[in-house]
Amino acid sequence: MERRKILLGSGAALATVLAGCSSDETGDDESNDDDDESPSDGGNGDNGEPDDENESDVPGMDTDAMKLDSEKVSIKDVNKDGDEVDVVATTTTTDPDVLRAELQSIGETLAASITDPEAFAAEVNSVTWVLEQDGAMVMSFYVDVQWAIKYINDEIDEDELADLVFGTTDG
Repeated sequence: MERRKILLGSGAALATVLAGCSSDETGDDESNDDDDESPSDGGNGDNGEPDDENESDVPGMDTDAMKLDSEKVSIKDVNKDGDEVDVVATTTTTDPDVLRAELQSIGETLAASITDPEAFAAEVNSVTWVLEQDGAMVMSFYVDVQWAIKYINDEIDEDELADLVFGTTDG
């Protein structure tokens, strides 16, 4: 029970970092990035453009590049909490096999977002993911940063990374 609370908390933290790159994937309640008037923050320029202070507080990571090529899973939020990056994503399915197939490109997603592997590895130990459907946790897992670095350096392939990651699933 305590582990799930920690995972959910860390997921929420990671989700905040990714909010800038996926705020308009849900399309309904959140700011829509339409060039209407300021969405929510009184016109501070918070429409998906990186603000030096909030958008990329993860060293060595471009959170705007953290996007999944999936119709069933959307990244909702990304945050850094201590030495962990937490990603919260929403899903339209609870089928573990479908989720595994949808998340197979997680290595590519991480590789695209990690701009400085040394800086990232110095500050972050793991990336914890929480997948939610209608506010309830469907699945959680983590990616050890060393696995991601090995993937980036072509020491392991996408299937090997996916096997390591899905070995950590809870849900």
